Amino acid sequence: MKRFGIEHISSKKMDAHYLFLMRLHLLIVMAKARLKGYPLGCFRKEAVLENAINIAKIVPHLNVSFLELNTSSYLFKERVQLLSIMARQIVGADYSLGSHRRQAIIENIEIIIQMAFPRQKLSLFHDVLMVA
Repeated sequence: MKRFGIEHISSKKMDAHYLFLMRLHLLIVMAKARLKGYPLGCFRKEAVLENAINIAKIVPHLNVSFLELNTSSYLFKERVQLLSIMARQIVGADYSLGSHRRQAIIENIEIIIQMAFPRQKLSLFHDVLMVA
């Protein structure tokens, strides 16, 4: 049988911190996609809601010292909790996004990105997001 892909995979230890960052990354990408008007199908909507709920459960008990934040960990956790709530609202039915709400979500996302992913550029994948 032929094997495809990388021959040697250097595995990274997957711990609670890594999973939290991946969930946060996904939530940020999906919130940005919703704000940019990408379609929201039932599977994507369910994934965003489930991810937002899981993040809201994880973040209060998470030790975020691994991020080496310049601000307090409490402030970071509160911003992530707020993003979780905002994401659940914007994927909900009939939620009107005025310019002030949209700007508040964008500002919160940008601050979280600066705190959690300072050296990474989080980008949207147009071809993937166009499929609901």
